[in-house]
Amino acid sequence: MSDASIALVNLMIEEIQNRKNIDLVDEIFAERFLNHSPLPGIPADRGGMRQIFSRMHVAFPDAVVTVNDQASSGNKVWTRKTISGTHTGPLRSIAATGNKIIYEVYDILEIQDGKMIAHWGLGDQLTLLRQINFIKV
Repeated sequence: MSDASIALVNLMIEEIQNRKNIDLVDEIFAERFLNHSPLPGIPADRGGMRQIFSRMHVAFPDAVVTVNDQASSGNKVWTRKTISGTHTGPLRSIAATGNKIIYEVYDILEIQDGKMIAHWGLGDQLTLLRQINFIKV
């Protein structure tokens, strides 16, 4: 199960996040998918993941996700990844700045029957918001 689970997570990263193939969301995420760490105002379901990916693709169309570390145990995959790109589109109410961004995200994805059924995640939002001049600290 571990090799197949890691392969599924890497397929999601490469195809949906890097190649912007949003149509794969319904194939990779189960209908009953639950995001345990949703962003404010975004549903915690599969449709919410489609929204998150779509918004990121608009805000950072050149974004590249790089896997730094990855491990699996049972039916869960842990990934530490870096997202880098250029803020050339709106991110919620924040207008494009043209600034380069680079920040880390930690994800845990639970896999069952070849689909993602749950997600827990933590992204370095403070670093991201500083880089697009939303927060000055």
